[in-house]
Amino acid sequence: MPKGLEVLIPKRPKKNEPTRKEIVFWIELKKVKPNPLQPRKEFDKKELKELADSIEKYGILQPLIVKKIEKSVPSGEKVEYQLIAGERRLRASKIAGLKEVPVIVQDIKKEDELPISLVENIQRENLNPIERANAYKRLIEENDFTQKEIADVIGKSREVVANTLRILDLPEEIKKSLKKEEISEGHARALLGIKKEDRISVFKEIIKRKLPVREIEKKNKKKITKEKSNSDIKLERKIKEKTNAESVRVKEYNGKFEINLLLKNKKELNRFIKNLK
Repeated sequence: MPKGLEVLIPKRPKKNEPTRKEIVFWIELKKVKPNPLQPRKEFDKKELKELADSIEKYGILQPLIVKKIEKSVPSGEKVEYQLIAGERRLRASKIAGLKEVPVIVQDIKKEDELPISLVENIQRENLNPIERANAYKRLIEENDFTQKEIADVIGKSREVVANTLRILDLPEEIKKSLKKEEISEGHARALLGIKKEDRISVFKEIIKRKLPVREIEKKNKKKITKEKSNSDIKLERKIKEKTNAESVRVKEYNGKFEINLLLKNKKELNRFIKNLK
């Protein structure tokens, strides 16, 4: 995990160790340039206005994180600041008509800029489900993060991260609807449990009839039960007999099989493990 993330996730000081205080500078708003790596593409105008009203009344309570950039110009050196974290505060400050903003200047390496920007947005939950999934994907593909590392940073389970990433497998029409909040993230996850060829038709039914998530899950469960083949049923019975499990469920996904066992107690678990050996 990049060391630069300590900007957002500072290490807890040891006992009796003095805490480090960051120096806050006030700089001209026009000198702060937007972050080109900003993962969030859509900003709610109403929310920005509410934040701008709060800033007018109370000021900016949390400084922006910026990186100092020096450029050579004919007249000499020109100093600007590239935003690393705090896009909403920057935009709201412009709406509020501020001339100066509080910043913390960090010496951040180029390769750390993207993960810091992504994590800052993810932690504050400012992203819609598609933006969040794309942020996770970029952290994995461009910065070699694991799902576990992302989960640790955002304070959620690895399963939550994995399920969010799966949303990107949905058809574009469904993803656009999710971004527009026509359907919820719960609807999207329920659609992932449906066969790929049926997802669009079920999605259109959700929109047309305004079906709740529970209704989709219920329908999906009934369909799976109905479509279970005789061979699967026989396989479940055979596994149940061999393992002495309380229940067995066999699911098939694109030619791959998932087997869920419910064993009575630890003794049965140990017996099952022994039989595997």
